[in-house]
Amino acid sequence: MQILPLGTQDFGTIRENNYIYVDKTKHIHEMITNGRIYFLSRPRRFGKSLLLNTLKELFRGNKDLFEGLYIYDKWDWDVKYPVIHLDLSVESRSSNELKDSLDDLLNRIAREFSVKLYSKTLKARFEDLIIEIHNKYNQKVVVLIDEYDNPIIDNIKNIELAEDNREILHDFYRTLKTMDEHIQFIFLTGVSKFANVSIFSALNNPTDITLDKKFTTICGYSQEELEEYFSEYISKLAENLSFSYDEILENIKQWYNGYSWDGENNVYNPQSTMTLFNTSEFDNYWFETGTPRFLIEFMKKYDVKPILEPVITHKKSLESFSIENIGEIGLLFQTGYLTVKDIIKQGLEKEYKIAIPNKEVKDSTLTHLLNIYTEYPDYDLFRLIKEMKKQLFNLDGIPLENNFQKLLANIPYHLHLQDEHYYHSLLLTWLQLLGFDILAEDNTNKGRIDAVLTEKNTVIIAEFKYSKIKEIKDNEWIPVKTPEQLLKEAKNQIHKKEYYQKYHGNKIILLQAAFAAKDIKTHLELLHLNADFAKR
Repeated sequence: MQILPLGTQDFGTIRENNYIYVDKTKHIHEMITNGRIYFLSRPRRFGKSLLLNTLKELFRGNKDLFEGLYIYDKWDWDVKYPVIHLDLSVESRSSNELKDSLDDLLNRIAREFSVKLYSKTLKARFEDLIIEIHNKYNQKVVVLIDEYDNPIIDNIKNIELAEDNREILHDFYRTLKTMDEHIQFIFLTGVSKFANVSIFSALNNPTDITLDKKFTTICGYSQEELEEYFSEYISKLAENLSFSYDEILENIKQWYNGYSWDGENNVYNPQSTMTLFNTSEFDNYWFETGTPRFLIEFMKKYDVKPILEPVITHKKSLESFSIENIGEIGLLFQTGYLTVKDIIKQGLEKEYKIAIPNKEVKDSTLTHLLNIYTEYPDYDLFRLIKEMKKQLFNLDGIPLENNFQKLLANIPYHLHLQDEHYYHSLLLTWLQLLGFDILAEDNTNKGRIDAVLTEKNTVIIAEFKYSKIKEIKDNEWIPVKTPEQLLKEAKNQIHKKEYYQKYHGNKIILLQAAFAAKDIKTHLELLHLNADFAKR
């Protein structure tokens, strides 16, 4: 049984030590033979570093490492190129720290190739490095840049610092524009494609293969790759968890598949999939390791609708954004929280349907969002949600109401109580975390939410009502309507809409919930459909 390459991004180590390597060299061959300057955006922990390391060993001409792979008999192994490999996952908490980090990188590579850098400025020293290596080896240089945007992404909360770092990178990358005669191939990877970072204009716009159908599976594992390379691990997992092979495969798919950049070809998250095989436990692995620090703070400030339901957008919003104007859709797509589910063609134009890729991302994101909205302790939130779901199915109305009070007890009411959008986002998040599907999208701004949860032979239909605040009197929040009034309206509404008609034959539970200032009222009832219709 081959070893899982968890935590290993070094191609040589993987190939020399019986680790599993999913062969991506067909993509590499396609790329190298059809161009020389490329950019690829993929989320963190998605195999970009291994891809660059594979390119590094290929251009170095390490033939033995590629034996048995697609590219082995299609590459001229007699030609070897010197490779400058820059990993921009460096310290950048100030502009000076970034400059020092870049200088350290250049000095390390200069020592590796035994060349000297005589210039003073970063740009000039980068030029020296490329020219000196070319001259020494009489061969053009290959430049590979990993996480090119990291000094910007890691400081995006500090706009001034992010802009300063962008300008430093602007000048640093501009070096490559004048080095054409010394460079054979350039490949850059990152999480995002920031507008106004000169690498994209200085190099006459490198070929961006992020949304290119030919390269949609260049990172991550396709269904075929998963079953071909990890079949023994799939069988072992099925045995450990007492599932059939097909059943465990379907569960892996629901949890970790679903990432797509063309709406057709899906891939598995490699980090999460391998961790699953290593632990034999389905869990949310990628969120903790693949989430940029600023993203949770970002979610507090922006519309979370794209996270909660599919959104139709255009290509430009997915491809790039600026530091000054971060669009939530582009950011969430590029960081891996949204993915392309479908491409809708309108004549020559294309629209992209994007949504959350899988259960892992959905559960993790919704849990963190609910923690943000309620300030309920993160460590206890999942337990509370499971308890509330059990109370729903058991028709335990009073304990459910008490848990709602607990969930909302820590909300800073002076900030959010009058914000209907805040309540709406909170309730949508709670409902989706429990597995509800949201109905009637036109209700977004009408003070109510309709939702349905289907599990086995039980259907729960929910109607949520919440009131605006009329006034503040003696430090008390006075709602426009009382919870009792709202609860009555919710009950009337749920019967008026008759969502339950199509669920005839199932056990049907109706949930009505009313939120008015700090007061919360809920009502659960078991609907006897035949009896109800007989009364009409």
